[in-house]
Amino acid sequence: MSDRIAIAVLTGGYSGEAHISRESAALVMHHIDSERFEATLIHVDTAGWWVEKDEGKAPMDITELKGGTTPFAGAFIMIHGTPGEDGKLQLELDALGIPHTTGNSESVARTFHKGHTNAFLKDRGIQVAVFDTIEPGQAWNAASLVSKLGLPCFVKPNEAGSSLGINRIEHESDLDAAIAYAMRFGEGGVLVESMLEGREFSVGIIPDEQGKAEALPVTEIRTSRLFFDYEAKYSGEAEEITPADLNTKDRMHLQEQAIDVYTSMGCRGLARVDMMLVPGQRCSIIEVNAVPGLSEFSIIPRQAEAFGLSNQELISRIIDHTILAD
Repeated sequence: MSDRIAIAVLTGGYSGEAHISRESAALVMHHIDSERFEATLIHVDTAGWWVEKDEGKAPMDITELKGGTTPFAGAFIMIHGTPGEDGKLQLELDALGIPHTTGNSESVARTFHKGHTNAFLKDRGIQVAVFDTIEPGQAWNAASLVSKLGLPCFVKPNEAGSSLGINRIEHESDLDAAIAYAMRFGEGGVLVESMLEGREFSVGIIPDEQGKAEALPVTEIRTSRLFFDYEAKYSGEAEEITPADLNTKDRMHLQEQAIDVYTSMGCRGLARVDMMLVPGQRCSIIEVNAVPGLSEFSIIPRQAEAFGLSNQELISRIIDHTILAD
């Protein structure tokens, strides 16, 4: 009988980010310390839960993570979008007492909803763009939104990642169509926010060796496109500079702000905070990712490398201070 620790690596999901989830999970499966851990890749999709066997797909149930023939120590969640990034999966795992690698359901759900994130951070004195939210079925007035937010502004689905459904609006006449389009992504309504003029950065947060929040090196994101959209992220139309060219004061400000956001929002394990540094101002939070991308093309592995952590060390640290700390 193996004395390795059984880890379930959950991948897939129900959203347009499922293929990115599979790429992130592939990195975990490839780099996990196989001397310490016995990892099983488990797919979660609209057809249910299943694992790959020689004879094909073998269905399974979430309860088997704890009560199956090989009980798992916990779940390494690599599902971007629903149900891994909106708190639904965490709610089920927590109810069954199964440890996992993220914050609890409430924390993860809050980070997934951009409007709730902005409101939560604003209430705590953390700077965000001027914004308004539109719930499903709620009427809106384009002229009033433009009066409040100015132009250009951004329209974003509240509950979609990977920049899906986002549009930059230059003219008031384009606002209605952009809001209607964003409403098609998820059921959380739409965020409309003012444009921030500055440099865009991203900071990954991981547990340090004692389990406290620690910031990875800062990445600057540059793109020739109007903003860091889906094509820029996944079609090579962006430049990600790690570590970013920053003076010590700005670097520390961004890292400290990222840790503050991570802690305030109840994040756990690995998370990523995206920010805009506007000249002469504090940085503004753009987005919080409770289950950030971990594929070979993602920001986090490059930050970890710049920090001196291998992918194996990064994965082990996440497991040690989440699943094995419970």
